Amino acid sequence: MCPFSQTTVPASDTPAAALPESIVHEERAQLDFSQSMSYGDYLQLDAILTAQKPLSPAHDEMLFIVQHQTSELWMKLMLHELRAA
Repeated sequence: MCPFSQTTVPASDTPAAALPESIVHEERAQLDFSQSMSYGDYLQLDAILTAQKPLSPAHDEMLFIVQHQTSELWMKLMLHELRAA
């Protein structure tokens, strides 16, 4: 049982084909991604993971860059949510 819902969550070892058809339709779940773009393509991971360009040999600079880039992404999400409110 999901603590946030009154519905039962299927066991993780339950194959997708065994899920009740109604859940698939109600949740508009997409179960076949073979013809879709990959996770990495959807998230543009190549661009994100190559956006860190340290300017010095300092070991901690990568941490600084990643931390601040993620902070900027959180701020972008916050602005997106505020505009939608």
